[in-house]
Amino acid sequence: MNKELQEIFTDLDLQVDPVLLLKAVEQNSATIAITDPEGTIIYVNPKFTEMTGYTKSEALGQNPRILKGHDGLTDYKEMWQMLSAGQQWRGDFHNKRKDGEFFWERAAISPILDQDGNITHFLAIKEDITDRKQIEIELERSVAASVQMATTMEFLNAELKSTQSQMLQREKMASIGQLAAGMAHEINNPIGFVASNLRSLDKYLKKLTGYLEILESNLKQQIPETWEKIKPERKKLKIDFLLEDCDDLIAESLDGSERVRVIVQNLKTFSRVDQAEEQLANLNGCLESTIAIVWNEVKYKAKLEKDLAELPDIHCNPQELTQVFTNILVNGAQAIEKDGLIKIRSWLDDESVFISIQDNGSGISEENREKIFEPFFTTKSVGEGTGLGMSISYEIVKKHGGDILIDSELGKGTTFTIRVPFNREEGAR
Repeated sequence: MNKELQEIFTDLDLQVDPVLLLKAVEQNSATIAITDPEGTIIYVNPKFTEMTGYTKSEALGQNPRILKGHDGLTDYKEMWQMLSAGQQWRGDFHNKRKDGEFFWERAAISPILDQDGNITHFLAIKEDITDRKQIEIELERSVAASVQMATTMEFLNAELKSTQSQMLQREKMASIGQLAAGMAHEINNPIGFVASNLRSLDKYLKKLTGYLEILESNLKQQIPETWEKIKPERKKLKIDFLLEDCDDLIAESLDGSERVRVIVQNLKTFSRVDQAEEQLANLNGCLESTIAIVWNEVKYKAKLEKDLAELPDIHCNPQELTQVFTNILVNGAQAIEKDGLIKIRSWLDDESVFISIQDNGSGISEENREKIFEPFFTTKSVGEGTGLGMSISYEIVKKHGGDILIDSELGKGTTFTIRVPFNREEGAR
């Protein structure tokens, strides 16, 4: 038995056998150390030697600074002010074992007073929280990375919108296409591994959560007294909230990465990436295939009326024009709440084929009609549209040498009229 420790217990005049107290300290699962008023170690329990790697003879006579690592989190001045004033101090240390390995400890340091209120010793009780701290650090990094990714995406989208709007106003559509292609390529790679990492992080978090549940269950059953000691800390640290919130953060981040992926896909189309070859095609056929594609979007909202004239085949890119018709039809259906009507007409003159798509939906204000073909402009709620559909349609029709006109009135509906010339060179403007 440690003579110095027995004397301390005896001096405290406790109503408990000092030998029993000494056994409790010696066999405690927490690290326990006692110093004199100057901070010199006079006692360490076996758990201290196990945790730090220092033998009892190596630790006695030393200052606890032998464990000090790169701990920039602890305010030692404040700690000593509290202890010198007779108050208990609680906090975390990032300490270093004898072999140089770093570890985290949660400490409670209390002054020991004699009968006159003078400080005779300091008692430090510490718990190893390395695993828990590592989980907290990883979670903080994950949250910070998610926030940074969201901020970067918002900034990037704002920059794209500002840059492309200026270029559109100066009628430099070719330059916009080059920019969009470059951005699509640059965004596509990082967003891919960000999404992959988020999915991996979600799996890791579930495994860590399962592991913590097993640990806590075993602790409750096998060492209930230790569980009762750490349970308040678990509640204080809001571990349940952290784990639940991390699930939400990861899910929201994955949803954000999917939105970015959709934007990248639209950017590719906008910049003429992966476009199909031009060929002879009939625009009535393009309309029919478009109706088949979007029918599920339309049938619950509106009736569909068709008035299609006999049209000749023209040299065009049918896949791209189908995309134009798709964008307009879907927008028309979304502008209708219920019991609506969509009319589709086709006709021709000596130079061009005309297609009109009319709906009796909510209509578009005059202010918004002027912006409808700008990249990233949308009247839909956040998360429901990318704002690229109509700008892509505008470029496709212009590339075919045609025009796309809009006539709309709030509360009455909208009509889009598309003109595509027979002869590309004559129709180009």
